[in-house]
Amino acid sequence: MALNTEVCNLAISHLGVAKTIIDVETEQSIEAKICRRFYELALKAVLRDYPWPFATKISSIALVENNPNDDWEFSYRYPSDCLHVRRILGQAANVTIDVRVPYKISRDGSGRLIYTNQPDAQIEYTLDISDYTIITGDFILAFSFLLAHYAAPALTNGDPFKLGDRAKLNYYEEISSAKATAVNEEQVEALPESEYVRGRL
Repeated sequence: MALNTEVCNLAISHLGVAKTIIDVETEQSIEAKICRRFYELALKAVLRDYPWPFATKISSIALVENNPNDDWEFSYRYPSDCLHVRRILGQAANVTIDVRVPYKISRDGSGRLIYTNQPDAQIEYTLDISDYTIITGDFILAFSFLLAHYAAPALTNGDPFKLGDRAKLNYYEEISSAKATAVNEEQVEALPESEYVRGRL
């Protein structure tokens, strides 16, 4: 069974629907039609809501123009495979949440732009994925819960038992679990100690 059909079957099962979709791409059942309607919307929302390691890419970006306007020193082309920019990488070895490189997303006649004052910029971003073989199990489960939330009113006659709301809560729980898993799989570089701390040693 194709992964998109598997996700849709998980989603409708969260809503108590006993039917099994055989092929979500071609089937004309109401369940398949509703899942097709919300599938891409839910997929992109889940990718944006959390920087999933399997969908994270770091890349240099193409310079478009120096001094493009009075506010920014550089404009760069927004990557074609980018769904969501997470951050511009600075030259410091450890750029923290409190010390981020400023940027702004805009566009010109050729597409989206990234304005920043960072020379030779690299960005960390979430891929607009097309390779479903790289998707992890925790993502699939989270995705199915969010799809269930979107589909609930149409598949449960207005969702009188609030199954969609329950699916949304389960979605947030899966996102929290994925964050915990990702933290355990990375080693963040320690920040330098302050002069105050060094002076006490």
